Amino acid sequence: MNPIKAAAWNFWYTLSNAETIATYRFAIAKTWQLLKQAAQLAVLLFLFGVTAAIWVWAVSFQSGRSLRAWLETEQPTVPKILSSGGDVMLRSLAPAWNWAQSQLKTQLGVEFKLPSMSELKQLEPAQNSNTSAIARDASKK
Repeated sequence: MNPIKAAAWNFWYTLSNAETIATYRFAIAKTWQLLKQAAQLAVLLFLFGVTAAIWVWAVSFQSGRSLRAWLETEQPTVPKILSSGGDVMLRSLAPAWNWAQSQLKTQLGVEFKLPSMSELKQLEPAQNSNTSAIARDASKK
């Protein structure tokens, strides 16, 4: 038999074998499933990105409008603006901190306790007066 004819016969036999056909059908079905899942993931990520961008834009717009109204009505000084900004940041981070504390306690059994804000505010003037007293004592010498 001719070697080319034998190679063609072997190729056709392997290609038309039921096991080969089943394998290729399975591979095509899996590939189609993966393509559908990848497309679904891409669409969901795109929608998430658009939603996040719109949410950030809306929050920024509303915050800017509120800030402008506050600045026009109150006309605060720079230190008051900075302290108010710090208070806003602390209030916005408080829920995340509380959630993290509860997760640490439930998941790891670790409990974090920071002093309350009133305790921290009471400590600041005392530290400043001690610092100024130390500075006065140093200047006397």
